[in-house]
Amino acid sequence: MQRLRAVVLALAVSAGLAPAAMPADLGGGRIKADPIAVAAPSFSWSGLYIGAHVGYGWTNVDWQEVPAFSGNHDGEGWLFGGQVGYNWQNGRWVFGVEADATSSWIEGAKTCCEHNVNWLYSVRGRAGITGQDNRMLYYVTAGGAWADIDYGAGGKRFSDTQFGWVVGGGIERAFTPNLTARVEYLYYAFDDVTAPAGALGAGATSLEPSMHTVRFGLNLKF
Repeated sequence: MQRLRAVVLALAVSAGLAPAAMPADLGGGRIKADPIAVAAPSFSWSGLYIGAHVGYGWTNVDWQEVPAFSGNHDGEGWLFGGQVGYNWQNGRWVFGVEADATSSWIEGAKTCCEHNVNWLYSVRGRAGITGQDNRMLYYVTAGGAWADIDYGAGGKRFSDTQFGWVVGGGIERAFTPNLTARVEYLYYAFDDVTAPAGALGAGATSLEPSMHTVRFGLNLKF
């Protein structure tokens, strides 16, 4: 019985010393738990954004003066402007609205006539789908457009702000939660305007411009 009592006492003493020995074996310090990994929030295209763009444009004007001249002439030049818009995302689908204003240095001239595009404005809808990582957006866009254009012939000038439509598409990439970059193509077609007789030539002149643009843009998302 005394031997059994001694064995039980020895086991109890060993069990009591074991917790104290473990920290000593580990250098006397506390055991540190691994930090809990926090998942980075997923990117969302939803929200307000503002930005700027730079690009290049090519114009073609259908010039019809009765009865002196009938034909087309081309122009080209740089573009610079800004945009503001809002996106809504549902799954991989993104829908939005955007308005922009663009200053233009597009000029075109022919022996008979010339034109200069001063400003472009548009209000467009956008619809697109994201890539698998949700940071690449492929979109199409369309809406209404306005262009302020000066025309000249024989030392005479005529100016008008013409209404039309615009359609195009692009690719936009999110680099940070607040910064995106895009490349887009837009085609503009404007209603014809008639300069009265004597404004550009002896007869009335019908003017119908169209335009192709390629633009690079940066957006700051809120």
